[in-house]
Amino acid sequence: MKKLLILAVILMLAFPVLANGTQEEAIDAYPSRNVRVIIPWSVGGMTDVLTRPVASHLEKQFGVPFVVENKPGGGGVVGSLEIEESANDGYVIGTTSMSTVSAKYVSPVYPDIHNVELISQVITIPATVTVNADSPFMTLQDLLDYAKANPGKLKNSNSGSGASAHIYASYFEAMAGIKVNHIPYPAYAEAVTALLGGHVDMTNIPLPDLSAHVDSGALRLLAIASAERHPSYPDVPTLKELGIDVVMGNYSGFVAPKGTDPEKVRILDEAIGKAMQDETIRKFLIDAGYQPVYLDRNEFKTVIADAEKQLEFLVNELGVEFVDD
Repeated sequence: MKKLLILAVILMLAFPVLANGTQEEAIDAYPSRNVRVIIPWSVGGMTDVLTRPVASHLEKQFGVPFVVENKPGGGGVVGSLEIEESANDGYVIGTTSMSTVSAKYVSPVYPDIHNVELISQVITIPATVTVNADSPFMTLQDLLDYAKANPGKLKNSNSGSGASAHIYASYFEAMAGIKVNHIPYPAYAEAVTALLGGHVDMTNIPLPDLSAHVDSGALRLLAIASAERHPSYPDVPTLKELGIDVVMGNYSGFVAPKGTDPEKVRILDEAIGKAMQDETIRKFLIDAGYQPVYLDRNEFKTVIADAEKQLEFLVNELGVEFVDD
């Protein structure tokens, strides 16, 4: 009996060591099986386009499948809630964008960015200040001088009252200290067409939706609203460079369910960082009009906090009522 008691005590003392050893082995082997990658939007959309090459790169790094699953619905609400509600074992990750933060303003049931673990940001989709190529405004300062001398005369096309392009325009207007005449259209395409036709003076629509017309010479970029210049347009200044402290537009990144092991999050973050250094992936995203911007999980938190402040300012100070577009 004494021998049994001694053996039991030894096992009890050894168990934490054995448990820790098992946990370390699991981390060392992570990931050891399929990882689900949930995209809360449809096939062919912005997030889908950027996620698939990154997922493919992760498969090569880890030697296990990263299985992309599109879960559209409710402007990203359905898939985002599924990410939140999934097991936090490190074998489910997903994507997020500005709409995850803004969902609470447009949907009675909505995801919460604080209910997930941030992994990495991978792209930004900057809003712009864009005019027709025939516009008399050659620089942003030309446009601002006119707008301040003629409040409300500049016609700014957007994608509908409370929709994304209207949000960008309202924030730019407030930060630049000008007043413009907001002209709503059903979607980005119609708003860009109006600018091409000379029916409006400017737009703040994001770069990917008008870059083809910029490249053709039909439209002119006066500034972009990103933290740094776009690699495809190195001569176009940022708003920050021009004295308007505005970084606005959409972004996309990766998240995991709340409570996912921080070490697994770190492993994924580093692997995504490696994927974003791949020149093939970078060229693919740049050619698609996106701006590759890898930020680690801690830097991504700052982006989210800034996005929340922008949206709160728009709602509480400017009285903008958001809609889902």
